[in-house]
Amino acid sequence: MIARFLPRSPRTRRAFTLVEMLIATSVMALVSVGILRVFVQALNVYYYDTGKILVNKDIRKFTSEMTENATYANYFRIFPSYTNLTRTVNTYVNPADPDQGFTEAIADTSVNDGLSGDCLVLVYKDATDDRKIARLIAYFRAPTNPSDPTSTGPVRRMDLPITPSSTLPVYQLIPTVSNPAVYPEVVELSRGLANGKLFYNFYDKSIIVKGEIIHRGGMINSRNASATNTYNFTVSPRG
Repeated sequence: MIARFLPRSPRTRRAFTLVEMLIATSVMALVSVGILRVFVQALNVYYYDTGKILVNKDIRKFTSEMTENATYANYFRIFPSYTNLTRTVNTYVNPADPDQGFTEAIADTSVNDGLSGDCLVLVYKDATDDRKIARLIAYFRAPTNPSDPTSTGPVRRMDLPITPSSTLPVYQLIPTVSNPAVYPEVVELSRGLANGKLFYNFYDKSIIVKGEIIHRGGMINSRNASATNTYNFTVSPRG
């Protein structure tokens, strides 16, 4: 007699136990976490490399533009910041007669040799009368917190034709910068390295630009993973 074996009924098949399902779920979770970490790391590398490319692009752009504009300028003035271009002081109405009292006058706050500032003004004389100023180009760093010298902020440019040309001093020709955002941005984010400032007055003949350009260097934790690079170059007006 030949025995015949019939397939088991679906009801008799053995199912996964709760322990097996928990183990499988844990393994899948660990694998998913590992894949996610690799993905995030790859994105961080991509963001950092992109940030370095942008940093180098900004350095080349800033260096080229500053060199060209400074070369054709006649001289320069450096001010502590765009918020401190001029200030009013009390002075005698008539120094020869102090009894006439005091009046308010605009004073020059530009820095001397060996000092630094966050606002550089390039001065162009009138081609027909070198006693007059025909154009001003100002580069100024606008930090997020102007009272904090370590604060980062963009570098902006102000191009100001003086029409008609004027014999007034530079500090009287610069307009008050109430809203820096209206001026075109040259560098997205920077920090000054010359005593917290960007421009250094070298013997009243040259400008040393000392700064750090910063770009976001990571998808997360960008504060500590920023792509940065320092730049240090010197430009001199032709005089």
